[in-house]
Amino acid sequence: MNILISNDDGWDAPGIVALVEVASAFGKCTVVAPADEQSGVSHQLTLRRPLKLVQRSTNTWSLDGTPADCVRVALTQFDTKFDLMLAGINNGGNLGADIYVSGTVAAAREATLFGLPAIAISQHRLRFGEAFDWTRTKELCAKVLKHCLESDPAQRELVNINLPDISDASSLPEIAIVDPCPLDPSPRPANYESEKDGNITQLTFTGKYNDRKQTAGCDVETCFSKRVSITRM
Repeated sequence: MNILISNDDGWDAPGIVALVEVASAFGKCTVVAPADEQSGVSHQLTLRRPLKLVQRSTNTWSLDGTPADCVRVALTQFDTKFDLMLAGINNGGNLGADIYVSGTVAAAREATLFGLPAIAISQHRLRFGEAFDWTRTKELCAKVLKHCLESDPAQRELVNINLPDISDASSLPEIAIVDPCPLDPSPRPANYESEKDGNITQLTFTGKYNDRKQTAGCDVETCFSKRVSITRM
């Protein structure tokens, strides 16, 4: 199986390195990912300037564009016939309304527009700004990917997976997989601090990801309660 891999954190981010390691057990991996971080760019495409594609290693390329650009370039410019597209592992959750702004999810969605089954994978983080050990993420990701790939291909055309943060556990616990898991309908908190200077108001977003509303049975509550959420979109 030929697997295309991309993300929105950049071609050399720890999450994509972890995903390649896991996915290599399922097939041959080719990475085409942004040259730098593109978090939150959604499904934006670069249409008004040339894109620079750089080969970083035998099966890895960086592109100075968006995640959707990366997937489109790979699927139109490479000779490889891909069987599956994987996006991630995103450094942070992509839950609920996040799917509309996430570059990681957009990469997967772009693949499905070309008829390729795609899975977006994100790692929820309880604390940003601290060192994070991706070892357990890789173990859990391998289990969840196996679960998805053993399902009917028609049921994984576009799948959004969120892995819980279990970094505080003394050992790798048995993690429940909730499949299918509906998206939480609530938007993330839109809290802003404002500072006015004459006729200009400067707004700074101060919302905290882990304080967002949790609807029972939906993906935010599922992931925050240490379970894997699998949303089939």
